[in-house]
Amino acid sequence: MKRELALSLVLLSVVSLQACTKKPDTDTTSDTSVKTDDKGTQTAVDTGKDPAKAAGESQQKPVMDLPQVADAMKVIKAKPLGDEVVICYVEGKPITMGTYRRQLKTNLQKFQDTMAMDPGVIKPYLQEAKRRGLTLTADERAKLIEAAKVARGTTPEKFREFLKSGNMTEADFDRLILEEALANKMFRTLQEEGLLDSLVDHELFLAEARARGFSQKAFNNYMELKDSQVYPKALKQSGLTPELYRDDIVNNFMVVMVQDKIVTDAPVTDAVAKKFFEDNKEKFKHGERIRLSQIIIAAPEENVGNLEGIKSQIVRLKPNISPTELEEAMKAKKIEMAKKAEDILKRAQKGEDFRLLANENTDDLQARAAKTGGDAGFLEVSMLTPAVKEVVENLKAGEVASKVIPIEIGYVIAKVTERQPAGLFTYADVKDFIKQKMQEPNAKAALERWLNARRKSAKIELSQSIRSELKDNKLFKSTSAAAP
Repeated sequence: MKRELALSLVLLSVVSLQACTKKPDTDTTSDTSVKTDDKGTQTAVDTGKDPAKAAGESQQKPVMDLPQVADAMKVIKAKPLGDEVVICYVEGKPITMGTYRRQLKTNLQKFQDTMAMDPGVIKPYLQEAKRRGLTLTADERAKLIEAAKVARGTTPEKFREFLKSGNMTEADFDRLILEEALANKMFRTLQEEGLLDSLVDHELFLAEARARGFSQKAFNNYMELKDSQVYPKALKQSGLTPELYRDDIVNNFMVVMVQDKIVTDAPVTDAVAKKFFEDNKEKFKHGERIRLSQIIIAAPEENVGNLEGIKSQIVRLKPNISPTELEEAMKAKKIEMAKKAEDILKRAQKGEDFRLLANENTDDLQARAAKTGGDAGFLEVSMLTPAVKEVVENLKAGEVASKVIPIEIGYVIAKVTERQPAGLFTYADVKDFIKQKMQEPNAKAALERWLNARRKSAKIELSQSIRSELKDNKLFKSTSAAAP
């Protein structure tokens, strides 16, 4: 099931360029401090501007503009061109109007699909439309509302029934339709502003992928996808010929491969992460913490991850067991596991080595294999679950809990090994967290640096037909060295 889902996602995204969906600028202010929950997981808590993101953004420089693209867009906007017309050549490979229109249509459809699943996605586009003063004309508004009403009800009576079923007024309906339409208009405007740039970048990545020898591996991946159950439906939904769809899939794999390579070659280094930590120490605060060691006695009714549930254990040993017998057997097994936990607790309270008890008895298989003695690391007291907090929050370092703690998957015997007052995390505590937070802006910056370098050195030429339009139409003042 997971494999088929993954294949579906690849196939559905294959004809959409990652860089094409240009989004309006949004306020991403969010500050980061670190909290640890009762599982030892570090999470960010928003308190203002996110310094990790800001650090990544401060290193980024926008990808340089291409005058060739600006010149080509003048022609595309001013004159209808056939699909066969070549706009430009990128390292000898043509970008045609057919490719441009197909990609624009694909991106618009993906936006429509996203909007249907998550209506909130329109908010930044409405904000950008307001900032730019972009509006719908009176004629557009009238036609949109009329078409929407017809789609929801062929008669006034049916439309009123539709409104009633959705618990909305006609004014609410009109507002929603017009907001969606304006968001669509803004999205299309942004697409038209950035699509050709993205197509050029796509070709630059493809050229690099070919040079690195990724073509055969990408084709092998395509053949694997082609044999999957989701492929026929995805091909039909794409509206493409099998040959075009194959090329899109292979190209998509190649672009992903080369982008992964570029990002891998420019990781967030220890030096960068350490400098960020030193510059932002005050952001990495923690409350009072305790370090726990724990012995888990698993007794889930159903299977949980790698843990086999009590029911499965019993049925595996007695396949023909009746429902009544199964119920009684499960009750007996739970009592057995609870007694096991109580016996281990008593041994720990009498002074047996807790580490040895954990290594020999815990059902946390990873901890047992690693011989960690059940060490769960530092946990922030305020974020412990109520059941755990009640038992351990007042224990001194070295003390074993007075009772077994019931949890969702069974029972826990706990020991507090260390306590810490509220303070600051060490770099070792948060190094992985910092690198994770900085990875996305760092990856974006690495790709932008690569694109800047390639845009400077790559051979990007306008086609003869576009050059002729620029030369013949005196309204166009060329800004491109590629246009005579």
